[in-house]
Amino acid sequence: MVAQANALPLRRPADVSQLVAAATMALRDAAAHRDLLAYQDVAKWCAVVGGVDARLERAALTHAIELVDPDILITDLAQAMRARLCAAGPLLPQVIASGGLPYLLVLVGLDDVEPPAGAIRRPLPPRVARFYWQRLRAFVAWSASTSWM
Repeated sequence: MVAQANALPLRRPADVSQLVAAATMALRDAAAHRDLLAYQDVAKWCAVVGGVDARLERAALTHAIELVDPDILITDLAQAMRARLCAAGPLLPQVIASGGLPYLLVLVGLDDVEPPAGAIRRPLPPRVARFYWQRLRAFVAWSASTSWM
């Protein structure tokens, strides 16, 4: 087992930084895209993550875009991606070689997390803020993953 671990290239912080930078660019592009909420894209996302009716999801996402600070959203997703890449440790080269980075980004978007301070632009009950935060977080991560790499 030691010989196998030595055969894998070691993960360097620069590699993780480059991957996070690339993911951040994809996230920014996805969040800034004018057609972010095209019905067909929302319907595809619903099919992938098992969402409800695409019209209802699209309505929720439309509200979320008005409520969530996109810069905080992108920063949060990038930090979560960095943590996942670092946690991969010596398996990171295998994740990269298998083309698993976009899939990893989708999974990061599905994390069950609370919105950070300042992420919601106006006062909302915590459950409502969390609902919109998680919906938009998952959708932007999925959108970025479809065009990344």
